[in-house]
Amino acid sequence: MSGSSQKRKSRRRRSAAAVRTPATEVDDPQDALTGSPTPADGSPGPATDDGGEPRSREKISVTAPSRSTPAAGDQRHQPDPAEGQSERSARPADPEGSDASSEELLMRAARQATANGEITRAVGIYRELLQRAPGNLKARNNLALLYERSGDTERALQQFGACLEQDPQNCQVLVNRGALLGSLARFQEAENDLHAALQVDAGAVDAHFNLGVVLSRKGRWQDALPYLRRTIELDSSRAAAYFYLGEALNHVDDIEGAMSAYQRAVELRPNDARALYGLGIVLDRMNRPDDATQMYRRSREVART
Repeated sequence: MSGSSQKRKSRRRRSAAAVRTPATEVDDPQDALTGSPTPADGSPGPATDDGGEPRSREKISVTAPSRSTPAAGDQRHQPDPAEGQSERSARPADPEGSDASSEELLMRAARQATANGEITRAVGIYRELLQRAPGNLKARNNLALLYERSGDTERALQQFGACLEQDPQNCQVLVNRGALLGSLARFQEAENDLHAALQVDAGAVDAHFNLGVVLSRKGRWQDALPYLRRTIELDSSRAAAYFYLGEALNHVDDIEGAMSAYQRAVELRPNDARALYGLGIVLDRMNRPDDATQMYRRSREVART
C-alpha cells in the first residue's frame, strides 16, 4: 500500500468531538426560552471564585473513535443578558420595596455582569438571589450555565438537578443537562434526559440535535440519523446538524448523502475546518484524491486562521 493510500485510510478513522447545542435561559418554570445559536470555541470559560472555593477546569469536549473528521469546536449559548427582559411580569414596587422587585433587580444585575464578562460577580449575584428566593428556577438554571462555563461541571450538574427536582418536566433544563452529560461522555444519562425532553416537547430542536450527537458519539450512526434529519427539518440553518449528518452518513456508507450534507455545512459556514475535512474524506472514498487533497489543504488553512 502506498504512503498516500495509508494516509487516506487513517483519515477515515479520525475522531469528532461533540458539538453541543446552545444552552438557553429558562423563561418561566412552566416554559422555556429558546435562543439563537451562538458559536463558541469549546474551551472552558474563565475560572470563577465565589468565596475562595476552588474551581475545576475540566475539559468539556471528549472525543470518541470515528473514521471521520477531527475534533469539532463546541457550540454553547451562554445566558444572554438581553433575553427575557420582559419575560416576567414585574410587580409595581411599593415604597419599601418588594421581594419581587428585589429579585428582578438582582436578575438584571446578574445578566449585566454576564454580558460584561464578570463571571465571578454574576455567580455571586445569582447565589445571593437564590438565598432570597430558592425557588427561582431561571436564576438556578443560569447559575448552572455559568458554573459550566467556568469549567465547574460538578456544580453545574448539581444546580441542574435542583432545577429538575423543582420542575421534573422542564424541557430546556433537561436539554441543558443532557448536553452537558453528553459532553462528559456520560452517554446513557444524557440519552435519558434528552428522551425525557422529547416526551415533554416532541418538537424541541435542541433535544433532537443533542440526541443525534450523543448517539453518533456512541457509534450508533444509524440510530442518530432520524434525530439529525429532524433537527434540519426544524432548523435548516444549523450548520452543525449538517456536519453531524455528514458524519453519520459517511459511517453508514451513504457517500453521496454525506457529500451533500458536508457541502451544505460549508455553505452555511464557509470557514468550518471540520466540514471541509469531511469533504476531503468522502472525496477520498470516491477515488478523487486530487480533490480530496485540496479540501484537506483548505481545512488546514482555515484551522490556522
